[in-house]
Amino acid sequence: MNNVIYDCRWTTEIDEKFLNDWKFVENSVFEIFTDEMIKRKYFDNIYGPSIMAVAYLDGKPVGADALWRNDVNGKMAFQSSDTCVLKEARGHGIMTGITKQELAKAPEGCYIYGCPNGQSHHGYKKMGWNEVQMCKGILFSPKKYAREYPEKMSYEYAKWWIRGSNKYHIKKRGHYYVVVKYDSYPFWHAHLIAEVDKRTAELYPRYKGFSLFFYRSSKPTINLGAFKRGPYHIAWKANPKEFPYWKIDGFCE
Repeated sequence: MNNVIYDCRWTTEIDEKFLNDWKFVENSVFEIFTDEMIKRKYFDNIYGPSIMAVAYLDGKPVGADALWRNDVNGKMAFQSSDTCVLKEARGHGIMTGITKQELAKAPEGCYIYGCPNGQSHHGYKKMGWNEVQMCKGILFSPKKYAREYPEKMSYEYAKWWIRGSNKYHIKKRGHYYVVVKYDSYPFWHAHLIAEVDKRTAELYPRYKGFSLFFYRSSKPTINLGAFKRGPYHIAWKANPKEFPYWKIDGFCE
């Protein structure tokens, strides 16, 4: 693996070849990236430019990643996102090499965090990132949720990122919330994403029908069996007191 070259750029600096190489790796692993999705996530970002990286082995793109601009509580922040390495190049430190390049390029004093899956979770801990939360699903109550997640999701963020036909709003005790209902969930429950104001709630249809509503919690509590695993919240350089769960990039569609 001596012939690995890393190319790490701001989204304002990338050209067509770089973007095609990044898409090649991402869609070889995840098969989800359309041009519209990439444009919305990285080039129409409401916070500013992101950092993208590609790793080449003997001239072939084999690894890709990004530090996606996704500010937290008014602070400049980047979420480690879309990490992947082609199967034939795994186990040789390419993920670590890409991450080091990105961290060196990130502005001093910014907050960098990630919500890795089970495959990459160990890799981030091995690099020295701090595990700040591991969430479990619990039955939703407005008071409990407000104590843990005091920051509402903004109208601008909802319009930019939280889309899809599986998103709805509910009203509980005078408060509005956005929920998601996946086909893979049991018919009797839905997953709460964020509290919002009325204007933001009206971006989504009202949820109809019976459901129990669950949300992710990092607090010690009785677990009712839903959402037992992850996501893990891993941070480098910071340990936030409140992490807005709706910042996770996976809620795009």
